[in-house]
Order: sequence, then structure tokens, then C-alpha cells
Amino acid sequence: MLTLFVNVVLPVFLVAGLGFIVEKRLHPPIAPFNQVVLYVLMPAFVFTSLLAIDFRSEEPIKITLFAFLLAIAMLAVAFVIARAARLDRPTSSALMLTAAFPNLGNYGLSVVLLAYGHEGVTIGAVLLAVQSLYGITLAIFIASSGHASLLRSLREVFRQPMIYAVAAALFFNLTRVPVPGFVSSALALPSQAAIPLMLLVLGMTFATTSRVEQPRLVSVAAVTRLVIGTLVGWGLTIALGIDGVARDVMIVGAAMPTAVFTILTATQFDARPRFVTDVVVVSTLASIVSVTAVLALLSGTVSLI
Repeated sequence: MLTLFVNVVLPVFLVAGLGFIVEKRLHPPIAPFNQVVLYVLMPAFVFTSLLAIDFRSEEPIKITLFAFLLAIAMLAVAFVIARAARLDRPTSSALMLTAAFPNLGNYGLSVVLLAYGHEGVTIGAVLLAVQSLYGITLAIFIASSGHASLLRSLREVFRQPMIYAVAAALFFNLTRVPVPGFVSSALALPSQAAIPLMLLVLGMTFATTSRVEQPRLVSVAAVTRLVIGTLVGWGLTIALGIDGVARDVMIVGAAMPTAVFTILTATQFDARPRFVTDVVVVSTLASIVSVTAVLALLSGTVSLI
């Protein structure tokens, strides 16, 4: 287990730590970095990754179904918890955001790359692309359900370039229309910068959080995302018959902490952004242990029996 931590999890946090130091020392604004990631680097990464996938095979269909079912299941879990705790609408929306959207981008892909190499990243990119299609739409709808109008929500959805990157990649992939060489070369450069810059942004986000408010509720949200999310993801791989590297990548994806983009969505639509930020930070720090344990279980290094 220690070897897995040192070789897979620790490098991710070391890069994020550089972002933490940069923010503490230089205090650069985080928003421009976020915008570069969301509007340039991630769309380029997803586009180039999806071009290499054979969508005529069964695996991408199972990955897509896995992603949708995982989100629905975790929304249901969060809804039950919110009802039992008698939370107000904005807080309920925030809890659902933190439960339904694992960090498949800057954290998940980094861990998958180090643990499973190029094959794992290719599978992880499909999972991320599927989340990009439904995740942004659903996250905006959930976050805005307590305040914003449906029209404003839809406008925000169609401003996200990730949707168009996925659509373009699917068009070129399924129609077998070749992408011009100069376009492929141009997109390859920013796509290679996506994961490192996302990790730096993650560390910079940590540096702006001083203390945790509502620690009990934040703890419940973190356990929901890390523990229940892992169990639900593991169960779905069994139900869908997913095995091999794909199974491991799906489970690791389900075990990820809350995605950083939920902070942006919660802030924009006033869905308890401080609470969401606290859950992102706490679940990410706690995942140092939980993700290492999941990787060890998947690799057979440790056993529950």
C-alpha cells in the first residue's frame, strides 16, 4: 500500500502542492487559470482523447451507462440524506452537487495515468467526456434550482465549450472524417498541459480555504462521496459486467473526491459555495487515505477477507 501511495497518489499532491505554494507566495487570481482549463485545455484534451476510441465496441457503451447510473444513484443518496437532515433547498442542492460529481479531471486522470498508464487514461477520458456532457448541465440545474431561472441555466449550459468539444469529437470519430493534421497538432499541445495545470489550480484552491464551517455536515458529505460513491461504483461494475482495467478505472473514478468545478457552479448560482468548497477540500485531503486503500484493494495488495 505504501508503494502505491508513493508512486501514484503522492505525485498528484506534490504537483497540487506547488499550486498551493504559488498562491500563498504570489497570490495570483485563480479565475483566469480556471477559465483557461475550462475553455481551452480540457476541451482540447477530451477532443483528442475521444478521437482514438472505437465507439463501435461494447466498452464505451458500458462506461456511458456506468457514469449515468452512478450520478443518479448518488443524487438519490444525497436527496435522502438532505430530507432526513431537513436541509433547506440551497443546502440540499449543494449536498447533491458534492455527492454526484467526482473529480474525474485534474485528480482522477492523474491517478489513472500513474496507476494504469495510457490504457487507463483512454478509458478515463471517456468517463470524463460522459460526465462533461451530462455533468455541466445537471450541475447547473441542481445549483440553480433554488435561485436562478431555467432560461438562465440553459444559457450557461450552452456557453460551456466542453459540450461542443465532445460533439465534434464524436462527429469525426463516428463519421470517419479525418481531422486535418494541423488541427490535430495544434490541439495536442494544450491537451498535454491540461492535467498539470488542473492540478496546480487544485492546489491554489486549497490555499484559499482557511477553516471548515459546518464540520459535521461537511464530514457527512465527504463520507458520502468517498465511501458510498466507491461502493456504488464497485456494485455497478459488477452489475454491468465491466472487468479488467476498465473496471479498475471505473471504481477509482467513483472513489474520487468532489469535483472542483462544483465550486464554480455553486458560486455562480449561490448554492452554498462555502460549504461546497469545504467539501471539495476535506474530501480531497481524506482521499489521500481512501484512494490509496481502493488502489490497494484493486491491485490485490490488501484484501478485506
